[in-house]
Amino acid sequence: MDVVTQKAMTKKSNLKSAGTKVPRGSKQWPPAKTVTSKRKQSSEQLRSTKLMSKVKPIIPPNFVENLFKQTRFTKKEIVGLCKLFKKLVAIYGAESTSSVAAMSSGFDRLMFREFLQNEFGITTEEILTDRIFCFFDQRNDGVIHEDEWITGLSVLLKGTQDEKIKYTFTIYDLNNDGFITKEEIFSLLRNCLVKHPQDEDPDEGVRELVDIVLRKMDCDNDTKLSFEDFSTSVNKQSLLLEAFGQCLPSREFAESFVNSISSVQ
Repeated sequence: MDVVTQKAMTKKSNLKSAGTKVPRGSKQWPPAKTVTSKRKQSSEQLRSTKLMSKVKPIIPPNFVENLFKQTRFTKKEIVGLCKLFKKLVAIYGAESTSSVAAMSSGFDRLMFREFLQNEFGITTEEILTDRIFCFFDQRNDGVIHEDEWITGLSVLLKGTQDEKIKYTFTIYDLNNDGFITKEEIFSLLRNCLVKHPQDEDPDEGVRELVDIVLRKMDCDNDTKLSFEDFSTSVNKQSLLLEAFGQCLPSREFAESFVNSISSVQ
């Protein structure tokens, strides 16, 4: 079993074992009929997942060729990613009640959030994970399909500096108007920084930080960041690439994931 699939299955196993059992003598114990029905449903879902993981996907040659032209992956890596996609969708979809419709075709939002956390260590706020989901979901149908997944991963794992700048700017531009506004910067930084407010007005510190950011990155002084402002600032100081929240895997996570692709069976 390949490293990524084994890691995903282990995470799921740990989550499952953390559940609380209700004693038989308790008044909360559900009727036997309900328990049997749930067990039957769970058993059928597990059998379906095992069958899906054993089926070898048929990958059309033109599918690989097209992705080879569109991404920075080798053809061998694309074949490995196609196999891995089927396995991960089956694993993350097996216990997600909201992903029944997506199981046969791709990742829904909840499944993708788990994928980002488990495989890339991206444990950012929901506002950012939702933006990352939208970046991958090019068809805008609420599901990340196989070709969208591979195309998106090409940017996250093998993208150039310019590709990653364009990607992070897209993530931070919350309303897609072509600018990262002062209000958006405040919202992003507040979500990142204000976890357990101890001050009487924790937002005041965030507002001061927003002003500092704008003074540093707003080249034309119009109180908002254009793509040119953002790109110029990041090229001068690379640490500003994820200035408003994590949306990329670390180099260690990225290299580990790419190296594991070749071991997928």
